[in-house]
Amino acid sequence: MDNSESTFKADFADSDSVLAPVLSLLNELVERGFLTMYAIGGGIGVMYYVEPVLTYDFDVVCHFPGEGPLIDPSPLFNELKQRGVAFGEEDRVMIAGVPVQFIPAEPGLMEEALRAATPVMIEGVPTQVLTLEHLMANMLRLHRPKDRAKLALIAESHCEAFNSVVLKDILDRHGLLEKWNREYTPEPNA
Repeated sequence: MDNSESTFKADFADSDSVLAPVLSLLNELVERGFLTMYAIGGGIGVMYYVEPVLTYDFDVVCHFPGEGPLIDPSPLFNELKQRGVAFGEEDRVMIAGVPVQFIPAEPGLMEEALRAATPVMIEGVPTQVLTLEHLMANMLRLHRPKDRAKLALIAESHCEAFNSVVLKDILDRHGLLEKWNREYTPEPNA
């Protein structure tokens, strides 16, 4: 890891942002059984590893209690309502002024990503962040304009924060390697 990356991680962890209250509440929701596990995803997850990127919310990839193909987030949302958490646009809730989106980890890539999340400390609060390789694979899978921009930034910067062998293994397992090679692998004479 180069010094700029370690400096950024230290700045991220020691900043005066409002992440600690959000993370503390998420940990409490796990302890009380409203979530079984969670990890930081999306743009906030990417920012843990590389330079800041534009993001509008705090993505929480999670498992809700219960088994089977149908999930019921209503106990979680009822608990949040009782705590006075405001509900924002679309499917976001506002926790300590931060728009938070709960994203169920569907089978496949996101299930794997959640299980492989990296334990970290942010603002003195223990949490988990999806690996950069899994974040990149999900951006490639979703392939929205904002995802393509983030992927290009990471790939073109030759970022040392991701392991290309691990990334290609994940992409291959989830049928995304050909897409990666077509769009993000430079031509031999380029």
